[in-house]
Amino acid sequence: MQSTAFRAMGTDVELYVNDWLTGPELTLLACDLEAAIRRYERIFSRFDPASDLSRLNRAQGAWVTVPDELNHVLKLAAQWFQQTRGYFDPFIGEEMRRIGYSVTFEDLEVSVEPILTSGRIPPIHPPIEFGPDNTVRLLSGYEVDLGGIAKGHIVARCAASLREQGLKRFALSAGGDVQVTSHDEPWSIRVANPYGGDEPIGAFTLTDGGVATSGTYRRAWQTPSGRKLHHLIDPFTGLPAETDAISVSVCADALTTAEVLAKVALLLGADAGSRYLASARDRGLCSAYLIATTKGDVIACN
Repeated sequence: MQSTAFRAMGTDVELYVNDWLTGPELTLLACDLEAAIRRYERIFSRFDPASDLSRLNRAQGAWVTVPDELNHVLKLAAQWFQQTRGYFDPFIGEEMRRIGYSVTFEDLEVSVEPILTSGRIPPIHPPIEFGPDNTVRLLSGYEVDLGGIAKGHIVARCAASLREQGLKRFALSAGGDVQVTSHDEPWSIRVANPYGGDEPIGAFTLTDGGVATSGTYRRAWQTPSGRKLHHLIDPFTGLPAETDAISVSVCADALTTAEVLAKVALLLGADAGSRYLASARDRGLCSAYLIATTKGDVIACN
């Protein structure tokens, strides 16, 4: 197996290839992949003031023309908001900034105690409107943070591009999101141990599809007063979620679906989240899942 890796989207992007490639072929493939992800970052990054998403956030209340990719993911996010009755809520950018997560996690240095109160009134409907020709209007008072669903979209689109270039057996990973393509021998995707151990707490076996992991242990930090915070916001309180699920991994055909299901299950907590994912599995939305709890239990359905 050959591999290549680089930093992007605030995480490690890794490509593992079972097809035979020469060194120059792999290098060219890696360069094209990195260039594609940099292009996507200029569209979706909440931290880049020049990105298309940042431009939309600054233009609250006004109609803005956005690229096809952003329009597509915004519509997908709005649909998931409705399907999950607001548990999946990408319109929490202001709340992210309030807790101190206003720069990339790599640059995050909290020297001032953040405001840990919120008067947020969660929207009943997605606070965004879609017009013709990729025009979008974000309602005043809301900022978009596409986060994981954008990352899942980027990984899935880059994987599709790699298939178009002729790769048949590979896995593309970015910070807990993995897209797998294999027409014969299945891949084993290990789930990282959120308790700090080196050994994985489980694995998924698949030939094609995606695995997404949402967790409170990955992007977590400590305030000057010693309070521990994480980046997963409860949309109904506007504060970091209080949940007994510290890690949720989901396997699904579509990586963006896996992303949403994992996040919603984590917000719901271990028991309700397990029931939610079991129902999603019965409806064909996902094929397997794994939940790690604060008590050290691992709930798995493969």
